[in-house]
Amino acid sequence: MKFSFGILLLSLFASPLLAQKLTSEDLFKEYFTKQADSLDPIEGIWNVSTTQEFYNYDTLYDIQKFPKAAKVAVMKKDNKYESFNLTGESYDVQFSVTDVKGVYLYRNFFPETNEYSKTSAVISKAGEMEYTYEFPDDYLRAKFADSYEDGTRVVNILKWTKVFPESKKKN
Repeated sequence: MKFSFGILLLSLFASPLLAQKLTSEDLFKEYFTKQADSLDPIEGIWNVSTTQEFYNYDTLYDIQKFPKAAKVAVMKKDNKYESFNLTGESYDVQFSVTDVKGVYLYRNFFPETNEYSKTSAVISKAGEMEYTYEFPDDYLRAKFADSYEDGTRVVNILKWTKVFPESKKKN
């Protein structure tokens, strides 16, 4: 009994920040500041801006830009990197490492259709990531409903700019 209580007590003190739900930008910044020496380059707070290209088969017919960037926190969880909006809710985006340093596999989860997109994301030396993926057909059918037409494709182009913590400068 004493041994199991000791393990429970140790586990409570070993990772208090991970057990606490981060629900504000300040709490995320506090977490990243305290973990600064052990963060991977992808971990931190990012501004995410989006451009969407709309196609009918291969013919581009519309482009929509969303200049107001979303702020997203990326944190390591097990062997993957989960993303959260700054109120602590899942952003439904996950990264995992590849064999190439600075290149991550990106997966976006679409709860409406219970499916993922996949693409690669590369972090540049300037603390930016850019990648492109197509929305899955079933997701588009669900979103557009009666206005969906065969051959509709929507390409999402994302640009992530790291805003916190700043990348470490190499001398």
